[in-house]
Amino acid sequence: CMSCNKTNLKYDKPYFDFDSLINAQVASLAKVNAPLSKAVLLDGKRDESIMKPDSTTLAHELDVFRQLDLINKPLYRNAYEISDGEKDSRSNLIVRTYKSKNPSPVPFVNFYYQNDFLHIKKIESYYVENNSLYSTKRKLQLEFDDASGTLLLSRYELTGTQKMILNDSVKFLIEGTFITT
Repeated sequence: CMSCNKTNLKYDKPYFDFDSLINAQVASLAKVNAPLSKAVLLDGKRDESIMKPDSTTLAHELDVFRQLDLINKPLYRNAYEISDGEKDSRSNLIVRTYKSKNPSPVPFVNFYYQNDFLHIKKIESYYVENNSLYSTKRKLQLEFDDASGTLLLSRYELTGTQKMILNDSVKFLIEGTFITT
């Protein structure tokens, strides 16, 4: 699309364009002005809130999912095998999997969809990062509703652990649900 914002598009996207997906969701959710119910569980302490996020807050909230765009970097150009058409054992959805053949911070991405790939219902992946200061492993999940005929994020979840050097591991869970009526 010619009018799409291409400022952060420095390379082509051979697999799946997560930046565009997040940009589109931020715009759509800001437009419908959906309240966000958010729960954060950090080291056993739970905090819940409901807010009416604007596009800036939404962009910040969903930014972590842009990390999945790493699969498109030139370094990983032929690193992923794509399998498609497998039935999900827990639902009536079809699964398309991008699985890394080599070690990667994003070992796989699963797309759950109905009938055709344009009707994505859920995206599930991990993001793993290890360096001399810390290690983190996050499970990332996005769930969509397409009742209006367009893909709209209904729920997201981020779970994992972060281990800082000389510190205990911290477990976290962040759940966000958009309240659309």
